[in-house]
Amino acid sequence: MKSSFLNGIRMKTIVTATRKKKIIELSPETEKRLRIIAVNEGYNLKSYIENVLDEIAAGDELLIALSKVQETNELLTESEKIRFIKSLSE
Repeated sequence: MKSSFLNGIRMKTIVTATRKKKIIELSPETEKRLRIIAVNEGYNLKSYIENVLDEIAAGDELLIALSKVQETNELLTESEKIRFIKSLSE
């Protein structure tokens, strides 16, 4: 089991054969706000968090693919990333 601390959220990783589970610790206020958002979206809290994280990961698929190209090993700043994504839709 591996622990990390990201943006004030403590997480533990549990690795299974096909999936990874994260145990996260949220402040009571954050948990309450996320639960309200989840209910309004028609999800329970766990499903809502999983869906949001899946969407974030899927949105960066192109950048992940490009990162395998030798010239793209440098990380983009957030503004560079936004400009790049906008340029794709032009």
